[in-house]
Amino acid sequence: MTRPGILVVCIWIVPALCAGAAGSGAVPASEASPLQLASDPIMGDWQGERDMGEGGRGPVCAQVIALGGGTYQANILSAFDKRDVTLAVLEGTTTAQGVAFTGPGAKGPMDGTNWNATIQGGRFTGGFTGAVSGAFDMKKVVRLSPTLGAKPPEKAVVLFDGTNLDAWKKMVSNPWGLDLKAAVGGEQRFAYLRARIWTPGSQRVQLELGSDDGVKAWVNGTLVHTNNVFRGLSAGQDKVQVDLAEGWNTLLLKISQGGGDWGACARLRREDGGALTGLSAAAGGSTAEDAVRVALDESEGYILDWEVSGPYHRDGKTAEALFDEAFPPEQDAGSVEWRVMPKPEREDEACPWKLLDSGVMEVRSGGIVSKATFMDHRVHIEFRTPFMPDAREQARGNSGVYLQGRYEVQVLDSYGLEGLDNECGGIYKVARPRVNMCAPPLQWQTYDIVFRAPRYDASGNRTNEGTITVRHNGVVIHEDQPVSAPTAAGAGGEASQPGGLHLQDHGNPVQFRNIWVVAEG
Repeated sequence: MTRPGILVVCIWIVPALCAGAAGSGAVPASEASPLQLASDPIMGDWQGERDMGEGGRGPVCAQVIALGGGTYQANILSAFDKRDVTLAVLEGTTTAQGVAFTGPGAKGPMDGTNWNATIQGGRFTGGFTGAVSGAFDMKKVVRLSPTLGAKPPEKAVVLFDGTNLDAWKKMVSNPWGLDLKAAVGGEQRFAYLRARIWTPGSQRVQLELGSDDGVKAWVNGTLVHTNNVFRGLSAGQDKVQVDLAEGWNTLLLKISQGGGDWGACARLRREDGGALTGLSAAAGGSTAEDAVRVALDESEGYILDWEVSGPYHRDGKTAEALFDEAFPPEQDAGSVEWRVMPKPEREDEACPWKLLDSGVMEVRSGGIVSKATFMDHRVHIEFRTPFMPDAREQARGNSGVYLQGRYEVQVLDSYGLEGLDNECGGIYKVARPRVNMCAPPLQWQTYDIVFRAPRYDASGNRTNEGTITVRHNGVVIHEDQPVSAPTAAGAGGEASQPGGLHLQDHGNPVQFRNIWVVAEG
């Protein structure tokens, strides 16, 4: 038995939706990634009956997952769209006759049973012996979301109807990030960043740091933070409480480069994380009162005016090994040559994704974000994960839908998996879906999401957390789920301000279509 609202058909179809003829920038659908053009008649949902003799007859279904090299995994279930209903997990191998499966029964009523089965000629048949015995017979089914092709209501903002990419721009992954790779360059080395912070009175504040890779921080010559780590840059990765004196203060950062990209960002907030007012920043080490001060209110507390010194390294030594070695800027900053650090690039760039003449856009060359921004809103979006049987876990059909550019609902080919917070339908590192509703790769799926933004009082204090409700392929998997803070790899910025819909590029050619938003409130 299937859950109400899910359309089940017994033929292999992938529905096409094209809300309008694609524009002149579109390319033929045949130019989509080969991973979107593949097919596998074995993979997917199967449904039928099991016969246990005197034990009676009952429903049975299966999820068959392609694992590459002619191998498969079959999850034999008592029902679709529920947790903890596994009867057996079988391993399958391609033979001259079809695909042969074998494996033990799962814990519970089928514990101690042995299963053998075959997919051949469009049928999935087999049996089990042991504590109980019986046989089963299933046919291939395709279960479609009831909201596929949903038309936007009259007041909707249509972000993608298949005709053009005009509503989108390239996503700047960290709009406040300083690009040390471009400004300094090299591998296995360090750079130092120096800024001056002016405050009208002494106060305790929260220093929020992001770094690729490790970071040390000094305030007025006192070491306040150290983290020798290998990671990518994201805003607010480390938070530390620091004391600022009245007038000018000096902030010094040491950033390590252990390979790949190299960057940093820093922001000042109230102790409780709220917005600060009255602070200014300037590059340089001088405390001259005629220095050009830039109000941090204008950059949401991010410090954009820096000087840089470096690179510093030791031949044959890694940055990780040299992390605690004191280079000249932390010994005698006045004797070091400093230069102005270029500010982050924040200009809008055109959407780099591929527009196909089938009314679909495909991930290419970086994430994108809608030009329109929203507070409370609901979203309809359709997506299709590629066929990547040899890949595993986060490398298999990965993308993400970020509400307000800040709160991620994960997109992933997690068909047949457990259903965790970093799998399809999960709110990343916040909550797993109630049930894993992920369809097989190459099948169009839907998210229908309602987002309520966090609430703030007149002083900028948060009074209520944001909430997210998600229907995945028509089934509620989150309902008014609180989100206390933005999830990783988002756009950053103040949660009290509107944000665009961000679609992530995680290196896999996921496709999207039929995207529209209705502002609420």
